[in-house]
Amino acid sequence: IMDKEVDSANKVISDLLGFSRVAKPTVSPANIGSIIEDALKHVPMLENIKLATDVVPSLPTVMVDADQIRQVFVNIILNAVEAMPEGGRLEIGARSKDQFVEVEFADTGCGIPEAIISKIFDPLFTTKAKGIGLGLAMCKSILERHGGEIQVKSKEGKGAIFTASLPTQAG
Repeated sequence: IMDKEVDSANKVISDLLGFSRVAKPTVSPANIGSIIEDALKHVPMLENIKLATDVVPSLPTVMVDADQIRQVFVNIILNAVEAMPEGGRLEIGARSKDQFVEVEFADTGCGIPEAIISKIFDPLFTTKAKGIGLGLAMCKSILERHGGEIQVKSKEGKGAIFTASLPTQAG
């Protein structure tokens, strides 16, 4: 029990330190499809979750720190998986829109109550028993440092759709 609690405390401390010093992105041209594939390799997908990806093949490259953007995608995918303990469907799509590439993560999980949806990107806000509320705040911070943004739409009991936008190389 003590080992588990020490590991848990270490994770909290690591997350706090990571959030407080998200490095300035070291950007280079990157293929968003490759970053999505890499992120999916870092998330254990439950057997009862159907995964569908739809990445437009001719997407423009994005100017990003690929490691940081992978971290954002891993976090969003993990949240989606945790929101579907009984199984469901996760759809990840990427498309070009104006001077941005939008990556959409749509799950059929429990959704987010309307009363708290405006708070989910606030540091230290969480609804999870063992969460510390830094994951989505870190995602927002990383995307904004890249000149992008994150948005969410959700209906309680119907799932959630997170959309991350990143500027293209031309943008």
